[in-house]
Amino acid sequence: MGILGTRWEGEYQGHAIVVDRNEWTKGFRVTWDGEEIARRTWSLVGLGELHASVTLEGEPKEVRVALEWDGIGRLDGSCKVSVDGDVVALKQVK
Repeated sequence: MGILGTRWEGEYQGHAIVVDRNEWTKGFRVTWDGEEIARRTWSLVGLGELHASVTLEGEPKEVRVALEWDGIGRLDGSCKVSVDGDVVALKQVK
């Protein structure tokens, strides 16, 4: 876990997906190819969900982000992202 933030990165069909959580405010956001597509400004202990949509090949696709608690001893929790129901593999980088 970063002192002021936690970051997960992944890729979906050549598009970069990044989820950043601010440890100070407990807010988090998701970006798609560097553009913010959803933000939550505060959540209890930095957990919760975000929903957004992107356009792929002319079709709207739902992007779902879920930050969940992983139990005692796992302060970062887990981040799960899906695009149109397809799970996106993420790596915690910070």
